[in-house]
Amino acid sequence: MVSGAGPHNARIAAFRLIERKIGALVSWGCAAALDHSLNAGDLVLPERIVTPDGTGHAVSPGWRERAHHALKPTLRITSGPLWGSPEIVASSAEKQMLHSANGAVAVDMESAAVASVAEARGLPFLAVRAIADPACMSLPRSVTVAVDERGDVNLPKLLRHALSHPAEFVALARLGKAFNAAANTLRRTVHLLGSDFLLPPPAAGGY
Repeated sequence: MVSGAGPHNARIAAFRLIERKIGALVSWGCAAALDHSLNAGDLVLPERIVTPDGTGHAVSPGWRERAHHALKPTLRITSGPLWGSPEIVASSAEKQMLHSANGAVAVDMESAAVASVAEARGLPFLAVRAIADPACMSLPRSVTVAVDERGDVNLPKLLRHALSHPAEFVALARLGKAFNAAANTLRRTVHLLGSDFLLPPPAAGGY
């Protein structure tokens, strides 16, 4: 289910899936790097999600290990903590600050919300996120002003802002290239994991 951006939308989507009697939840999509060693297209399979309130959420260890084993020969993977942010982390300075403060390697806005729902309902949970913008990259202002509450980019609004700030076209081109690298990684991840991975993990055995 495509939730749209942000914890509120992700939480609603998770509950809708639960209404359909799913057996596990996966937070799937892109993330921003906080660690400067990560490149666009790198895959984040975090062992835990860290949150501003300090609670944090663990993923299902056996399920994560199975995914890591299948993907490691082909993809560049990190298992470091994923920071759950309630809002877009747009600047490289913010990314550096978050990495220094909590040690998280990447940030997204949905995984913590999905993890909290899974934990409350006793469901296995996994986060699979590809890096769409490196830690050194700040999002162009034309992107942040054009994103709506669902996380969709209003293209006319983006173009209007970019045309009034022509220097941003270079940054937009770099972001587009980085996003394509993330999308390619997610496509490869689907291919490498195969349909069996989407089956709910066993209730026992460390999952």
